[in-house]
Amino acid sequence: MNTWSDTEIVQKSWKRCQKYGLRPTDAVYDSVMTGRRLNEIIKENETFIQHTVRILEKLAPYIRQSGHIATLVSKDGTIVHTAGDPSFEEQARTVHLQVGTNWQERRKGTNAMGVALVEQKPVRVHGAQHFYVKNRFLTCAASPVFTPRGELAGVINMSGRKERFNPLTLSLVSMVAETLQSRLLLEEAQHEHVLTVRELERTVDFTPFPLVSLDHERRIIRANQAARRLLGQDCIGKEFKEKKGFVVETISDKTRKTWRSVAVYKRERQKKERLYTFQDIAGACPRIQHVKRLAAKAAMTDYPILLLGESGTGKELLAQSIHTASPRADRPFIAVNCGALPDSLLESEWFGYERGAFTGARREGGIGKFEAAHLGTIFLDEVGDLSPRAQVALLRVLQEKVITRVGGVKSRQVDVRVVAATNKDLLREVKKGTFRTDLYYRLKGIQLSLPPLRERSDIIQLAETFLEEMDYPSARLSKEAQEKLVSHSWPGNVRELKSALVQAAFLAEGGDIRPEHLQFEWDHGDDDRTDSVPTLREVEIAAIQRSLKATGWNVSRAAELLQIGRNTLYRKMKGYQIEKL
Repeated sequence: MNTWSDTEIVQKSWKRCQKYGLRPTDAVYDSVMTGRRLNEIIKENETFIQHTVRILEKLAPYIRQSGHIATLVSKDGTIVHTAGDPSFEEQARTVHLQVGTNWQERRKGTNAMGVALVEQKPVRVHGAQHFYVKNRFLTCAASPVFTPRGELAGVINMSGRKERFNPLTLSLVSMVAETLQSRLLLEEAQHEHVLTVRELERTVDFTPFPLVSLDHERRIIRANQAARRLLGQDCIGKEFKEKKGFVVETISDKTRKTWRSVAVYKRERQKKERLYTFQDIAGACPRIQHVKRLAAKAAMTDYPILLLGESGTGKELLAQSIHTASPRADRPFIAVNCGALPDSLLESEWFGYERGAFTGARREGGIGKFEAAHLGTIFLDEVGDLSPRAQVALLRVLQEKVITRVGGVKSRQVDVRVVAATNKDLLREVKKGTFRTDLYYRLKGIQLSLPPLRERSDIIQLAETFLEEMDYPSARLSKEAQEKLVSHSWPGNVRELKSALVQAAFLAEGGDIRPEHLQFEWDHGDDDRTDSVPTLREVEIAAIQRSLKATGWNVSRAAELLQIGRNTLYRKMKGYQIEKL
């Protein structure tokens, strides 16, 4: 697995340590600062520390449970605050992982805090990657924090025993760093009276909205990290120009009406083909609400996301919602069904082809899925069904971020955000040897699991919501029908529920829905044999046929009822050979 901390950055750090004259087996510089000088450094970083304490208080249960210690490091490398697992703190003190110790690279060798200060980017240093032998029992992840003017403020770090390694720790410290930066921006802007309590609450609640402050000549004087991703890292001092695909909400200081002080970018909804948003994900179940909250936070990062869940739980709906809430929302969302892709068409479908590349190729050539998704999001559905050859091809493009069209020689850079989904247990597939370990960790940046419908507590509320959205608004569920819904096993999940409600509302003819109106594919009187349970293929075919019949073969409307994209429905109709009679 390659991350920011692996190979190149660690090797560069080791070379610097050797130039400093350090040796891995030497005694580590362990001087701990105390007294007046330490108090001065803490005073200089007082605001920084206060914001960090508030954020770490929310993360305290996770930090303790995971056996880690969080440290805040000043821009000169001195630890100014710690919080974490008491049982690990004692061992941490053996290497002076405590307030008052300086962890600059030239003093402590290769370590996440020191390297992050030098490289000024998120970094992970694990086990033997530490330069000094004494520190190799640690696993550490650190991310720099910048002031609104783009100056280095310090580093946030999490350290633990190497046996407690978690690949998501780097994502967590990066999110904390972005939240700190937004808090610092708000802190500096408060004295100008330009931010409302509403915006403060949004930022404090771990949502890194893009925020910029402008002077009277519309030059950018402050920008948080989310805004820098949109406008460029060097945007400070430049004239503010509105970016296509976004609208600007201005919060003005009414005592200074001649200039706009803060601009907040918000996503425009796509005009050509509306994609789903988080508001479209119905349900009051705590589990689904928890997934929505995590997905909303993950959407504002650029890390890969892996969605797990049974067929019909709404993985594509969630993937589209993540895209529409992300900084890439005005760019393409391209969905790829990995399970329906034959190896013979793999390269041409994914990477495109040049004219004359093969018999039957279009004269002008063709663009591939990754190139079509450039600067946007690519959704890899059913990624667990990829063949070994497809896994190698996918890993290569994810690592190198470069594609070459079939029949071509020119390499093309692609910048895509990857959201993958599967109904398989990928970790089990890795252990079985059917799924590549390196590809698994490339896809598993942030992992979200969608609960099956039978484990949700809101089936009745969900059903009532779906009925309100249908063409039968007067349809109501009788008490007996509600009991039947709750007792059903729902092998087809939300997709099956929608299909069953379409049929039931039709049969009820505007009256209350009774138990006999709810017809499930596996229902055969009192027959409880296991061979009466349909396959997922049978459930999908039946659901598609019923939705098409209920909508008079209106494919767009049927796709909405099934909660899938129109192109996905066309593809399934073709695959299942479903045709209008």
